[in-house]
Amino acid sequence: MKNRASTHVLILLLTVALTAIAHYSIHYGALIRGYETSYLTAGRNIFLLLLLAILPIFLARFGKFQGNWTLYTSAVLLFSIGLTVQYRLFSDPEYISRKDKAEARQAKIKTLQLHYIQENYSAEKKQMMGLPATPPSPVDLSQEKPRPAEGDLTDVFLSGRTLIPLFAIACFVGVFVLFRREAVLDFLQRNGFLVVLLTLVPLLLAAITSRAGKSLGNMTPWEPAKIPFLIGFAALEKPQLAIAVVVEGGGYGAAVSAPIAARVILKARDLGLLGEQYKPKPQVPAQIPKAKKKK
Repeated sequence: MKNRASTHVLILLLTVALTAIAHYSIHYGALIRGYETSYLTAGRNIFLLLLLAILPIFLARFGKFQGNWTLYTSAVLLFSIGLTVQYRLFSDPEYISRKDKAEARQAKIKTLQLHYIQENYSAEKKQMMGLPATPPSPVDLSQEKPRPAEGDLTDVFLSGRTLIPLFAIACFVGVFVLFRREAVLDFLQRNGFLVVLLTLVPLLLAAITSRAGKSLGNMTPWEPAKIPFLIGFAALEKPQLAIAVVVEGGGYGAAVSAPIAARVILKARDLGLLGEQYKPKPQVPAQIPKAKKKK
């Protein structure tokens, strides 16, 4: 895959289109089962993905980013899958109901049974069951009265499922702009241990405010703590190389992979890839004293 922003934008737009098709399929399947899905929630999901799809254009043009977009594209793809699964689950009245799960399940089963009877039973059988004596015919979903979706415009766009992704996108752009400054990188590299200590702050707050293992809404205490933890350890050094050695069927890593990794590191050191402070100094050959001539 070419690492051009335009190529990845095209892939992301294709992901948005496929997600929209998936949302429509979920909506149509819900109508068959006798309930509606929220158009507002579907529009919210597509809007978030569309925003992420066009974001590389601005980062490449105005942010002058020339790195690899593969990780970003993969993350957006996983996010689209998560939104689709979330849309399917949280639109189902059986899933979101806390007290009437059995009733919601029975309503879906009854709707499917009535659809099957309408499409396959003869007029005589329908009359015997106390139903209108109509010949078998396809179900016209437009004439059905499904259970309406819950939530209005305010509920959808002010919910955590909308505000949290928007806040995350804003933080992503802010961090991108911030970390392009050398002063910020130098500060993190000099104060990495202090950043790691900041991990204790959200953990202490969570210990005081958490209820049933959750704090700050529906988050676990570790979620707000892992960000300074990872940033702090990433800033302890200036990483230059990443080495991974995989030997298929090689046995123990200490016996096979470790010596290979050691030779690679030594070669990188000899080439000066680890920095001038690690580059071996040229050895001056020892001078052999000249033998004295005998008189």
